[in-house]
Amino acid sequence: MTSSFLFGLLVRAIVSASVVVTATVVAEASGPFWSGLIVSLPIGAGPAYAMLALQHPADFIAASALGSFSANAACFVFLTVVALLAPRIHWGRALGGGLLAWVVSVVLIRQFDWDAMTATLLNAGVLLGCLAVTRSAGVEPGASASGPIPRRWFELPARAALVGLMVGSVVTLSRALGPSLTGMAAVFPIAFTSFTFLILPRVGGVVGAAIMLSALRAMPGFGLSLLTLYLTAVPLGAGLALVVALLPSLAWSALLLLERGLRLRTA
Repeated sequence: MTSSFLFGLLVRAIVSASVVVTATVVAEASGPFWSGLIVSLPIGAGPAYAMLALQHPADFIAASALGSFSANAACFVFLTVVALLAPRIHWGRALGGGLLAWVVSVVLIRQFDWDAMTATLLNAGVLLGCLAVTRSAGVEPGASASGPIPRRWFELPARAALVGLMVGSVVTLSRALGPSLTGMAAVFPIAFTSFTFLILPRVGGVVGAAIMLSALRAMPGFGLSLLTLYLTAVPLGAGLALVVALLPSLAWSALLLLERGLRLRTA
């Protein structure tokens, strides 16, 4: 690797980490609804795809987006497992269980060839199942932390390092991994993992579960963004497609905000 490539990779990883850190700082200052909504935006995969688009042609980006879209169903499973375990066991075990569930889900998803239709059905089926499981288990979306949450000195650097490492690794290894595996790696729940790792010990399992449930309801918007990127990367070009792909995620978030406003008004 040339020094210019390494320097460019370092700069992009720092920018990506800054985006995620800023978003998660805003999220942790908000309640569970806003926390889940913000962290479920494409703040991790978005910068990774922007960097991939500088290295690869549009068809590679499209194929990667399809891999990401199919693997997005594993993120539903991750959020569900953490939400179910967080109020019941130590936060570290809850996070570990969520990550293990994500890995197992991705391995299973990897066994099949997916197209836009089958991946959409996969996402819809897993999402509905996860919502049914959390509802029957009595996970409450309305819990909130009592008072401001203090932040330890090492948390922001640790969060930035985790995100920068993930983004840098995905971009660096993308040629060796190929588009499908690159896409799956790009949606590893790094923002959720770092957020959970640093927040859950302080807010407790009940509030943590509420954040995960809020994120679960917001994640379909991220999935729709990945599907849009897959459908538009080749005809529009990767750069424009990345911009267009943001719209479904923002629209889904707007719908959730509208639904919440109506619910609060009638409560």
